[in-house]
Order: sequence, then structure tokens, then C-alpha cells
Amino acid sequence: MRELEDWIDTFTKHTDYITSPVLFRKWGAIACVAGALERKVWVRSQGSDLYPNIYTILVGPPGVGKSAVTSRVQALWSELPEHFMAPSNTTKAALMDRLVESKRVVMRPKETPAIHEFHSLKILSNELGVLLPAYEGEFMSTLTDLYDGTPYEESRRSSKTGAMKIDKPQFNLLAATTPAHLHDFLPAGAFDQGFLSRCFLIYSGEIILRPLFDNVAVDTGEWRKLVLGIKHIARMFGEMKFTAEAGQAITAWHMGGRVPVPGHPKLHNYGTRRTLHLLKLCMVACASSSDDMLISVDHYNTALDWLLEAETYMPDIFKSMSSGGDAKAIEECWYYC
Repeated sequence: MRELEDWIDTFTKHTDYITSPVLFRKWGAIACVAGALERKVWVRSQGSDLYPNIYTILVGPPGVGKSAVTSRVQALWSELPEHFMAPSNTTKAALMDRLVESKRVVMRPKETPAIHEFHSLKILSNELGVLLPAYEGEFMSTLTDLYDGTPYEESRRSSKTGAMKIDKPQFNLLAATTPAHLHDFLPAGAFDQGFLSRCFLIYSGEIILRPLFDNVAVDTGEWRKLVLGIKHIARMFGEMKFTAEAGQAITAWHMGGRVPVPGHPKLHNYGTRRTLHLLKLCMVACASSSDDMLISVDHYNTALDWLLEAETYMPDIFKSMSSGGDAKAIEECWYYC
């Protein structure tokens, strides 16, 4: 039985003592739940199964507490038996080999079929520059291709390993980076390509200061409940369905233009995938608070609030990425004066 009314809310409140913005802590919790669900939960949409895996990148200047969030998610994911995590520094070939090794077998004796097999891998990086030191087109295309969980086949393997074929692959990604790294890392036109349209770019520049010598009482009992709660969520299995009211609400939003629409031109391609993002967040919201496998209008409203709040701050990433040229010269001149 669940001990927590809502897992994501509890994680966000529990980590209030760390120097990380609320937005980072909330999205760390969302990514944690999505990773725990793997391919064991899905919704049917437009004739196919959609899974709750997400790519989440926390973006902020140095010292705002990004790694404080990712390290706690890593600790929680490490508590999940038989789940797999990728190394933080890897090549594309090594990552795919690790995905092949990350075979999951779920037994459902009372159902048909009784055995479910898939390959699911969690990627967690405290610094995106360690995971992806350079923007490699083949690497990024592979992450893009595997996001939707469709069968993957690769013939360009060594004679020792042979060809690779994975029928049911899946990645979950949680990483952290700075706007400066994104500026140096991303080539021109990167926001017009598929990878970034599949990412939640969560930005905050809020710097939280805590007294240096205050004794912070960490609720170890509550942390233990969080561990038990994420294990409980990881055991969920099956198709989630929308209540009639929730189905009508998300359909009306989708057909009505998905307002408000992000206005920044670099978010145009991201905007085309917002309905799929919202569907995934609806599953996460449901799993965080209920075992019913039924997405209510409250879950829909929670997921929509998450989405719109994140999108409010996304354009600030591009302001923070701006550097060099006349703007840099003017800034240095102003400082000199």
C-alpha cells in the first residue's frame, strides 16, 4: 500500500533543505517516476502505445544546485532492483552495448502473455558535457530514434559482436548543464532537429542561500518512504486510461491549438510534440498519486501545470546562451566604465 499521498509532491517538499530551486526539484522527481515506470505502463493514442519515458535537462548557471537534484534521483534509481543505469561517460557504441545488456523480464502469471521482455536503460549525468562532450550527429540521431521505443537495428558492428537488433528499446534521460555549455555544444540549427524537440529543457537561474552552520534535520523516515514509494511505482504495470472528463479535456486542448503556444522561434519544433509530452506527463502524474491506472482530470490539470510552468522559463535559456559579438564588447565596456 502507498504511504505517500503524492510521491512527486513529497520529494519536492522533502528536498527543501538543499540549495536547489523548486522547479529543479520538481522535475527531478518527475524524471525519477518516469524512469521507474520504464515500458511497464502505457496509454493508447492514435493506434499505438505511448510510454512515459522522458528526456529532461536541467539548465542553469553554475552553483544553483543542479547536481544536488540529480544525485538524489540517482540514489533512488539505484534502489530499484533489476533496473539498469548507463555510465555517465560513454560512447555511442558503448551505450548501445549497455542497452543490449539491459534486458528486463517482467512476469505476469495471471495474464496473457505471462512474460514481457524489453530493454530499458536510464541515463543520468550530473554534467551533460561529460556524457556528450561534442555534438555528434550519429549519437544524437540514435537518442532521437530510440525515444519513441520503436524497434532498433544496427548492422555496423564488429565481426566479434555481430549485428544488433532490439525489438523494444527505451531510454530515460536526466542531465544537467549550463547555458554556456549549451551555447558551445549546440551547432547552428540544432533546435530545428529532432533531439531537442523531445527534451524538456528546465531552466532556473534562482540562487538559494542557506545559513552555513544551521543544523538541518533531514527526515530519514520520510526518505525511506520515498524509497519504498518509488519501488511501489516501479511495480505498476498495464495500460492507463483516461476518464471521460480527462479525455475530453486533453482532446479539447489538443484540438483547440494547445494554447498558450511557446512563442520563441527556437521552440517551434518542440511545439509540435507538446501533446505527446503532455500525455507522458499525465501518466507520471497518475503514477505519482494513484494505483488505479486511471488518469483523472486532476492528473491532467497537474500535468498541464507542469508543462506550462516549464515552458514559461524555456525562453530564458536563449537569453542566457547569448554571448560574444557586440553584446559582449558592450558588457565589458560598461564594466570598465
